[in-house]
Amino acid sequence: MIGDFKPFFMRGLGALVPTIATIAILVWAYRFVDENFAQYITRGLVSVYAWGGEPRPLLGIDEEVALTLGDPIDEWNPKTGRRLTAQYKAMTAHPVLGGKATPEEIAAADAALEPLQEAREAAMWELATRKWRFFNGIGFLLAILLIYFVGHFVASFIGRTTWLVVERIIKRIPLIGTIYPNIKQVTDFFISDRKVEFSSVVAVQYPRKGIWSLGLVTGSAIRQIGRSDPRDLITVFIPSSPTPITGYTITVARADALELPMTIDEALRYTISAGMIKPNGDGDAPAAFFDLETAQEARRDPVGGLRG
Repeated sequence: MIGDFKPFFMRGLGALVPTIATIAILVWAYRFVDENFAQYITRGLVSVYAWGGEPRPLLGIDEEVALTLGDPIDEWNPKTGRRLTAQYKAMTAHPVLGGKATPEEIAAADAALEPLQEAREAAMWELATRKWRFFNGIGFLLAILLIYFVGHFVASFIGRTTWLVVERIIKRIPLIGTIYPNIKQVTDFFISDRKVEFSSVVAVQYPRKGIWSLGLVTGSAIRQIGRSDPRDLITVFIPSSPTPITGYTITVARADALELPMTIDEALRYTISAGMIKPNGDGDAPAAFFDLETAQEARRDPVGGLRG
C-alpha cells in the first residue's frame, strides 16, 4: 500500500489541481469586479434606497446590527459580556474631553472627528451591504453590464477613436506613460480577441547547431531583417517548458526550419509535459521528428522543410 501511495497521490493532484486552480481564478475575477466596480454601484443603490442619506435611519443600521453582522475582535462589552466588532467600535468611537479642555485639546478633538466620522460611515455602508445582500447581487450584475457596454462602446468607431485619444494623453503623463503600455501589452495578450496565430510547428537548431528545439511559426521576419538578409526568413517562437506562455522569439531561414507533422495542440502538450506526451502515432521514437537525414530526404518545399 505504501508503494502505491505516490502514484495515486500524484494522480489525485492531477485531477484536483486544474479544478482548484480554475475555481481560484474565478474567485479572483469575482473579487476583482466586486471590489473595483460592484461595491460602488451597490453603495449607489443603497443611497437611492435610503433617499440619498446615510444608511442608518432607513435601513436599520444600529449598534445591534453592528454587533451581529460586524467582524468580531478580541474585545468584550464589560456590562453585557458580548463580543464587540470592528464596525461597532468605528460607529461608537468618539473623542472624550473633560470639562476643562484647553483650546489645543479642543482643536485636536475636532481634527480627530473627521477620520472617525469617515470610519463610522464606512462601517455603516459595509453593514448596510451585508444586511441587504440583494443589493450586492444587483450591483455585481450591473458592474458586468457596465463592463460589457464599455467594451461595446470601445469597439465602435467613435469609442475606438475616443479611446485612442485618451491613450495618447495617458502615454504623455510622466511615469504613467512608461508603465501603461507594458501593462496594456500583457492584458491584450490574455484578454484581447486578437489571438496569436501559429501557422505550423517546426524544429530549428537552437540555441546552437546540433541542438534541435521545437518552435511555432508566427509569420515572416520583420522588414529591417529581411532587407539585410536575402534568404526567405520566418519568425519562430520557441516555447519554454513547462510554461509555453514564455519563451524566445527568433528569426531563421525557412530552409533551416524542419516542419513537423504535429498540430499546435500536440506541440504545446509536448512542451508542457517536457517531451513525455508525444504526438499521436509517434510511439516511443520522438527522435524521428528531429532526424536530420530524414529531414533532408523529406525536402518539404516551400512550407518549411530543409532544402539541400
